[in-house]
Amino acid sequence: MIIIADSGSTKTDWRILDGDKVSQVMTGGYNPYYYDINLLKGFAAEVAKTIDSDLVEAVYYYGSGCSSEANYKKVAEALKTAFSKASCFVYHDLLASARSVLASRHGIACILGTGSNSCLYDGYSVTENVPSVGWMIGDEGSGTYLGKLLITDYMRFMMPANVKQWLEEEYKLDFEEVLNCMYSKPKPNNFFASFPPFISKHIDDEYCHNLIMKNFDDFFEWQISKYTGYNDEELGFVGSIAYHFKDTLLEWGGKNNLNIGSIYKVPMDGLINFHKSK
Repeated sequence: MIIIADSGSTKTDWRILDGDKVSQVMTGGYNPYYYDINLLKGFAAEVAKTIDSDLVEAVYYYGSGCSSEANYKKVAEALKTAFSKASCFVYHDLLASARSVLASRHGIACILGTGSNSCLYDGYSVTENVPSVGWMIGDEGSGTYLGKLLITDYMRFMMPANVKQWLEEEYKLDFEEVLNCMYSKPKPNNFFASFPPFISKHIDDEYCHNLIMKNFDDFFEWQISKYTGYNDEELGFVGSIAYHFKDTLLEWGGKNNLNIGSIYKVPMDGLINFHKSK
């Protein structure tokens, strides 16, 4: 029996692999930079109660904030308190995405969710990582960035009249309300990230289609094109934007002669296959 955990700051997806049987436990998230280690010990204990923990041979934990050796050791020790007989392996969450979409193949792993990230992967470890620098000045390709593109056009009167009408009707927006959401209300990034469903709903409209294509173009310019030998690499994608705009992403890849392989909504979709094959 093995356990795979994909942990972010808000939730952790634990999968228990026992032969061909796969079960799931969801707990809160953990980041060693933000939370006390006892929180993770509690989550691990929750998972241990659902199984005979003495039968767990290995725990593979992929988590945000787990890139430093100090945090690696801290997290591994916490897991050991619940799974004392298991070998505990801790990795940065970026490796989860690479292993998910590329397994043991060389390529570029691309994360397109609420935020964005990417890395060059040699089939074993991450060898290059172009900083995504966050939603305020980066995160190209992400849901937040897509929302910023849409709202920028709305505020600068660059949006077709039909799309403007749909947007105002569906979101009850006007110029003043947008300013309020951006500068007065908390978490303006969440405001921008709320618009991808609108783009998806109207993807057959030329403007909306071109907007998501620009989103991918900008991700290519600021992320993919910065990697050594990117033209020869397989691209794998994970995240809600990649998944829900899969057809447009494949169309974009074809127009740019890019080799796009796996596209998953969450890393766990590919991680289970990766670890089953080992």
